[in-house]
Amino acid sequence: MRRAADSSARSRRAGLWPWLGALLWLGGLWALLCPAPAAGEQRHQVEYYFVSYCESCDPAEDFRRDFRTLTGLDAAQTDFRAYNTATASGRAALEQVQTSLDLEQVSLPMAVVDGVAYQGAGQIDRELPQAALSWGLPTQSTVVYLYTPACESCQAARQAVEALPSSVEIPRGSVTLNSPVEVIRLDATAQPQTAQALFDAYGIGQDRRVTPAVFLPEMALVGASDIQKYLAAAVEQGMAVGIVEAAGAQRSGQAAGAVGVAQVAAALGAGLAAGLNGCALSMLLMFLSVLVSARTHAIPCAAAFLLAKLAVYLLIGFALLSLMQRANPAWLTPLAKWLLTGVGAALAGLNLYDAAKARKGQLGAMKNQLPQGLRGKLHRAIAGLTGKRVLVPASAALGAVVAAGEFLCSGQLYLATLLSQAGSPGGAFSVTSYCAAFLIPSAVLAAAVVGGGSAQGVRAFMARHIVGAKVAAAVAMAALIALAWLV
Repeated sequence: MRRAADSSARSRRAGLWPWLGALLWLGGLWALLCPAPAAGEQRHQVEYYFVSYCESCDPAEDFRRDFRTLTGLDAAQTDFRAYNTATASGRAALEQVQTSLDLEQVSLPMAVVDGVAYQGAGQIDRELPQAALSWGLPTQSTVVYLYTPACESCQAARQAVEALPSSVEIPRGSVTLNSPVEVIRLDATAQPQTAQALFDAYGIGQDRRVTPAVFLPEMALVGASDIQKYLAAAVEQGMAVGIVEAAGAQRSGQAAGAVGVAQVAAALGAGLAAGLNGCALSMLLMFLSVLVSARTHAIPCAAAFLLAKLAVYLLIGFALLSLMQRANPAWLTPLAKWLLTGVGAALAGLNLYDAAKARKGQLGAMKNQLPQGLRGKLHRAIAGLTGKRVLVPASAALGAVVAAGEFLCSGQLYLATLLSQAGSPGGAFSVTSYCAAFLIPSAVLAAAVVGGGSAQGVRAFMARHIVGAKVAAAVAMAALIALAWLV
C-alpha cells in the first residue's frame, strides 16, 4: 500500500511539470505579443509650485526651460502644470499635494515629478537629473551632416564635423552625463527626400535650403560659416543629445554598415555555437528517444517542444533587453563592456578547458555543463512524458521547462550577446537572430531522429564532435567581446 501511495504521489508531482511549463510558456507568449510601451511613449506627470508677485516674471516658463536642461526631456512632452502659490488656487493645489504626499513641510520652489517631490532649488538641481537617468531617454548625441559631393563649402564644414570628439561630458544639474557623439552623413543628391524632410522639419525657408547643413535634435545650422562657428559649442552644451527624427533610420558610411553586419553576424554565430552545446542537444535527444519509442505524434510533438524553447528564449532575451533599455544610465554601456570582457574571457577559457578534457575522452570532467542533479531532474521529467494523453501540449510545456533549466548552461553565450548589445539600436534584431540560429542544430537533430535516424548514432556523433562545439563557443565568445569594444 505504501509503495502504491508513494508511486501515486510521485506521479502527481511529475504531472505538475507540464502545467508549470504551460503557464511559463503562455506567459512568455503573452509578453511577446503584448510588449511593454517604449520609454519615449510614457507621459511623465510634472507639477511645479512657486511663489511670485512679479507681474513681468514667468517662473513657470523658466522652469520649463530648466526642465529640459536637467532631464533631457522637453516639458511639452509631459503633462505639465504650474501653480503660483501667491494665488488662492495655487495655495489650494499646494495644500492638496502636501496632503496626498504626506509632506510635513514644503519648501518652494517645489517640483513634483511622477509623485516624487523635489523641494527647493538645490534638491531639484541635485536629485531630479539623477532620477531622469532611469527614464530610458536617449543619452547619445546625434549630428546629421547634409552635404553634396561637388560642394566646395562642404569641405570646410566637413572639417568642423570631423573635429567633433567621440564623446562629450554634459552637465545636468549635479550630474555629468557622458554622451557618445554619432555623426550621420547624408548625401543630399543621393537621398533628396530625406534632405527635404529635414528642411521641412526644422522650418528652413526655400531660399536657405542649401548644403552644407547640420541638424541637431534642438537646432539646425545652415552654411559652412555657422557650422564652423557654432557646431562644437552646441554639441558640448548638450543640444545634440537625442534623436533627429526626420533623418529616420538612415545611416551612411561603410563603417556604420560594417558594424551593423558585424552585429548580426556575431549574433548568428553565437546562437549557432550555443545551439551546438551539449546542454542544448542532450535533453532534446532524450526527448526524441521517448517520442520514437512511443511511436505516436512524433513530428507535432517535436515541433511543439522546439517552438516552446524558442518562445522562452525570446521571452528571456526581450525581457533583459527591455530592462537594459529602461534603466539606461550613462555607466551601463562601459560597465557591460568590462563585465562582458571579464566574464566572457573566463567562459571562453572554460570552454577551451572542456575541449581539452573531451579530446582526452574525459567527458565527465567537463566544467561548463548543467549540474548532475539538475540534469537528472530534467531527464526524469522528459521520461515522464511517455503515456501522457495530451502529448502535443505536454511537449510544449516540457520544452518551456527544459529551456528555462538548460539556460544556466547554454544561455551563457546568450547573456554575452545581450551585454554586447548594451546601448545598440539593433538589439532586438540581434536577439531574434540569435534565437533563430540557436534553434537550427536542434531542428536538424529532430529531423534526423524523427525521420528514421538512430538516437544512439546521433549521440555518438555528438560525442565525437563535442571538441569542435566547445572551441566554437570559445571563439564566439571572443568575437562578442571584440564586437562590444568596436560598437
